[in-house]
Amino acid sequence: MNGFKYLFAAAAVLILIVFGLTRFGNNRESIKQEKNEKINVNEHGYSTVDTPVPDEEPVPGTFAGAPKAEEPVGKDPKEADNTWAMYLINNDNPLPDKYDDVIELEQVDKTYREYDLDKRAAKYYIEMKKAAEEDGVDLITASAYRTYVYQQSNFDNSLQERIDRGMSHDEAYADTISQVELPGKSEHNAGLAVDILSNEHASMDDDGFKDTEAFKWLDEHAAEYGFILRYPEGKTAITGIIYEPWHYRFVGKYYAKDIKESGLCMEEYFEEKGWLDEDGVAIDHTIYTQNPDLKEPGKDEVTEDGDDSEESADESSDEDAADEDEDSEE
Repeated sequence: MNGFKYLFAAAAVLILIVFGLTRFGNNRESIKQEKNEKINVNEHGYSTVDTPVPDEEPVPGTFAGAPKAEEPVGKDPKEADNTWAMYLINNDNPLPDKYDDVIELEQVDKTYREYDLDKRAAKYYIEMKKAAEEDGVDLITASAYRTYVYQQSNFDNSLQERIDRGMSHDEAYADTISQVELPGKSEHNAGLAVDILSNEHASMDDDGFKDTEAFKWLDEHAAEYGFILRYPEGKTAITGIIYEPWHYRFVGKYYAKDIKESGLCMEEYFEEKGWLDEDGVAIDHTIYTQNPDLKEPGKDEVTEDGDDSEESADESSDEDAADEDEDSEE
């Protein structure tokens, strides 16, 4: 009888030990799971179970699969090429005065006259023209770089032609400015624009060039060489220039492809990027931000003694006035 009691007591103790070990193991597994859940929240910004989520939203780009933060204004993508050429030129965004004095040119074609472009863009046009020729398409260079003097002459001649046809001066001016820019406001003055025609249609009096094989080839391949159709059809109210199927602008391969795919004209593209103010003036991707070596007007260098150049400017003005007096006397 006593032996049976001892056996029963030993069995009871064994059951208690097993129960205790089982409960302790479950508690450890529960603690481990809870710890893992907290780690998920901390590292990934979200939880896969019903645990509290922090009120603060996760910072974009801090975990795998998160959307990348937007590129800050003024930063070109690493893959972008020729970013020096990605700036706007129009009535609201003119080139610097005397840009003729600083631009470096290279010849890209020659017929009865020579045609030049900014030397940094020249090779891309030469390559494009050669590629078209290999595909059996003849591209005729009708216009490229123009000096400020030539641009003014071109504008004046166009204005007079309209007056001679019976338009009033105001009517002729309005019509001319929709097709010919004033000096410093034309992309041709920057050596970045080319007017292209073909033997199929060698006139810019109408938009017939759009129906040529040359235009079809350019529409398909121009972006591959960094060129865009600058004044697309239906965008006159935005660009201020009529549809010109012959006018192509160099912006580099990356931006040419991006603009082409967007279906936007250059002004719209700049606005979408946040590079324009409410008046259409570029606040980023200007000729100065893209070409830091150019000195922006109004930003005078500070002299060694800390004074600005106002005094020297006044002295120069006095000297200029004296020279003018001498000239008038002569």
